[in-house]
Amino acid sequence: MRILLILFIFLAACTNSENKIHSKTYYDLAGLLNQQITELSAKKPMVEKTLAVKDKNERIETKDIDWNKELELFLQADLNKQSYQSAYLVDTKDKKLTYQLKEGEKMPVKQLTIEFDANDLPKHIEASMNTNNYLYESDKKLSADFADNKLKNYKIEGYQQLFIGEKKPFSVEGKIKGD
Repeated sequence: MRILLILFIFLAACTNSENKIHSKTYYDLAGLLNQQITELSAKKPMVEKTLAVKDKNERIETKDIDWNKELELFLQADLNKQSYQSAYLVDTKDKKLTYQLKEGEKMPVKQLTIEFDANDLPKHIEASMNTNNYLYESDKKLSADFADNKLKNYKIEGYQQLFIGEKKPFSVEGKIKGD
């Protein structure tokens, strides 16, 4: 369990963090997630969590979750960073908002899609992220489902490969029980 948690924290730390700008060009994903982090940290709901790294799987139920760390990769998918301005094509149709990285741009977030419910609240979020440099390559797919503006479940899957090692696939899935 500790190895899985350490690896997950390492994976979350292996991306660039940038200062936010004041105006929001894109959907305020960080605002939504920070609201969720505040509420979940206060309520401490039971979470069924499944962790997998390579061929090792572990399932736990816990209320003891650091939601800042747990949702860190989702926060990194927020597009309202200064260097991201004008880097994405925007498509809106049928209560779905999609941001696609423009050809030639080199940002880690390749695509972000937000689907909204009948009340224009987010109901599903998906993001794909990729980082490739001389030290390592990582690819991550993130998804989260909401109901009545509350996070219900989330999933992060992908791989990381250091320049001298083999590809290490991983996944983290959380289902929030009760309300």
